[in-house]
Amino acid sequence: MIIPHTHERVSEQTEIEFRQMALKALVTMRTKQLHESLDHRIKRATKDGAWVGLSRAVCRRLHKQEQARLQAQLVELQLKQAHIREKLTNARKAVARARRLKASRDTATRKC
Repeated sequence: MIIPHTHERVSEQTEIEFRQMALKALVTMRTKQLHESLDHRIKRATKDGAWVGLSRAVCRRLHKQEQARLQAQLVELQLKQAHIREKLTNARKAVARARRLKASRDTATRKC
């Protein structure tokens, strides 16, 4: 009974670690975008065909709006990261507790 439960905990821990890595990648990407200069953003947008023919003032306004949206997303992602970190810690503790319990039961059965 303990072994399947431990395996479930380990798979849950692995899933949480995967989510944590994905969130870290998103945070890194959003942070880079947030710190991107207006000139770089204009260059990237015109290369992608998004801001073709727009004046610099319009591009600046769009860039400011994007930065505000990115900042809000970054705050949300950082909160999710903290939550995932907490879940991962709890999952690791549960796996360690299950392994200690199994080891103590194994020791007890060997003594008898």
